[in-house]
Amino acid sequence: MLSLALSLVLALGLALPALAAGVPVTGVSLNETTLSLVPAQTAQLTAQVTPANADDPSVTWTSNKPDVATVSETGLVTAVAEGTATIEVATTDGGYKDVCTVTVTNDYVARVELSPAGPELLPLGSQRQFTAQVIYAHGSQGDQRVTWASSNTQVATVSEDGLVTAVAEGKTEILALSEGKDQTGSPVMAICQLTVTPAGGSSTQDRLALSANLVTVQGGQGVETQLTAPEVLVHRGDQDVTDAYTLSYRWTNSAGQELGTQAVQTVQPTSLTSMTITCTVTAASKTDTAQVLTDACRYQLRVYPGTQLTAAMDLKQGTLTLEQLKNQEGTLSVLEQLTKGDGQQANGVAGLDRVVFDLSTVTGQQAGVFSAQDQTAYYLEQTGTDPVDLLSQLTFTPKEKGTYTVQFMAYGARTYYGQLTILVDDQPVVPPVESDVTCDGTGFTFTGSDFYHATDADPVLAVTFGQPSAGRLVRDLAYGAGVRDEQNTYYTNAASDGQFHISTLSYLPQAGFTGQVTIPMTLTTRSGQKTSDTLTVFVTSKSHSDQFVDVNEDTVGLWAANAVDFAHHFGLVSGVADDRFAPDTPMTRAQLVTILYRAAGSPQMTVTTNFEDLDVGSYYYNAVVWATVMGVVNGTSDTTFSPDNYVTREQIAAILSRYADAMGDTVTTSGTLNAYVDKDQVSDYAVQPMIWAVDRGIISGTTDTTLSPKSTATRAQVVVMLHRYLAP
Repeated sequence: MLSLALSLVLALGLALPALAAGVPVTGVSLNETTLSLVPAQTAQLTAQVTPANADDPSVTWTSNKPDVATVSETGLVTAVAEGTATIEVATTDGGYKDVCTVTVTNDYVARVELSPAGPELLPLGSQRQFTAQVIYAHGSQGDQRVTWASSNTQVATVSEDGLVTAVAEGKTEILALSEGKDQTGSPVMAICQLTVTPAGGSSTQDRLALSANLVTVQGGQGVETQLTAPEVLVHRGDQDVTDAYTLSYRWTNSAGQELGTQAVQTVQPTSLTSMTITCTVTAASKTDTAQVLTDACRYQLRVYPGTQLTAAMDLKQGTLTLEQLKNQEGTLSVLEQLTKGDGQQANGVAGLDRVVFDLSTVTGQQAGVFSAQDQTAYYLEQTGTDPVDLLSQLTFTPKEKGTYTVQFMAYGARTYYGQLTILVDDQPVVPPVESDVTCDGTGFTFTGSDFYHATDADPVLAVTFGQPSAGRLVRDLAYGAGVRDEQNTYYTNAASDGQFHISTLSYLPQAGFTGQVTIPMTLTTRSGQKTSDTLTVFVTSKSHSDQFVDVNEDTVGLWAANAVDFAHHFGLVSGVADDRFAPDTPMTRAQLVTILYRAAGSPQMTVTTNFEDLDVGSYYYNAVVWATVMGVVNGTSDTTFSPDNYVTREQIAAILSRYADAMGDTVTTSGTLNAYVDKDQVSDYAVQPMIWAVDRGIISGTTDTTLSPKSTATRAQVVVMLHRYLAP
């Protein structure tokens, strides 16, 4: 048979393919997919070429924005300036690629540490050297200088290098003001309370000194906040006689109402207005009833949004790490949800970088041991060169059944308050499901069978999803553009009222994105058992459509295949035939409004239109009625719509911006079109919509310097624009 095949090949004059020699490269992956750095900081990326015994494992490294981050020939990334850059590694053999997204942020001052910290006694006429250390949040060195000052130079002065001189008896504050700024752009200050005593310590008059006279505290609206009285020092000359006194405390609000008499006072702000709390400290001599000393410290309470953030976990066996606290049903989680903010930030991100657990608030200690240290900050990720305590390194070791709670504060651009709850019982943990999925830019829709049979004895009833690392989850995408909903729990069997079946949920990759995506999830079984897992999605690109033969690498497939299949898969667009899309055919007004009508969910229309050139029975009639009622599209006159007219690029920008506005999407413009030489060709009505579309990445130039606003748009171009809008 082989001889016959060879004979046929020779007879037909065909050439046999050369047999591949050696071991070819089949892929490459990076050790990191994201990096967060500060300027001048470095990080080493390593590329794993597969297979390990490939003949040519060489790779090349590139950065798309070297002004933000550079990369060496060996994969060493150096942060240059604030911004985001993509580091790409590519194999010489086969051209396989992987990318890492590098975010460079400017570091900020976390605090200034004074030595001595106070309160301090300084005899009249003497000097003491003070020092200050500026601590940056992410470990960068930055500007370590401080400016020194005394609040009362009649009592004590301080030099430029922190040398304090006592010039008169009395009280003052020594201040060290950082030249570097905090996250709000303000200097950071440290204060030491200083009392100048008589020279030689000869005075027998007792004096009361507090560690602080003014304290700024952060509190949450409706959240209990603890205030701790300042440290107290009673001195006689230069002697400490505090033990000879009995201390008492009186807390009052700005209206003079008494709040409490303990050293630690709990307050609960009811509004966002900052408030002043005063702690009056009284020291009464244990031997002389006439000797009573009094001083006060004011607490300026800055009140932040009071939504209490929580994290919960049912711990059944083993040791819990905070990495496992992702996306628990009905709660906000420390690692995932905290970084989303309160929903009022851009993209839901509040910029939080660290969490402080207050072990003084722990309840249920019998349930287990939490490895955090009292009042120690734990960072969400390593962003500096100095070692830091990472949140993912914290552990909880269960001891017996019970509930363990601890309060925390999360810091960043804003401050949030929360409580971690860990429920300990002795039930077995639900095993995880298979968690690897591959899809192209079209995305995919979940099914109940993907999760239902994770265990036969106790099947998965519901899945709670977190935010994907790229792209988004959308409900009811098959019936239009979908809706973004606060609901994130979906059911694997028949859903009841108010619940959503998992088959209504789709994952939509970001337009143009390829690479690995992670989606946190929590599985809940019929018996109520929960476990956390991560769904890993590998998004690939495609060079041709799966549905239309005329969308391929020889036509528009390289840049439009994903968009065309996305729009077709989710019922937004049809072909001109079962296997033909006609990508280069101009898009008509009727076709465009029909696509947008479907994207809006094809709402039922009960009104009619006055346009005389519309056929009531046409496929686009309801779409035109909807579009005109919603203000998305106008007629070409009072009585005509001109459904067969072609649409231009600037018309599409205007129509898409009106559509976005009608759908409740924020349409803002802040840029210009100055980068394009034909910007003056844009019609007045389309200038702002075109700026919006360019800013959103919906429309790109026909060249680097031209927009071609009056050019007719093809079906492929329109579908790509729609894809970029729906999958930002």
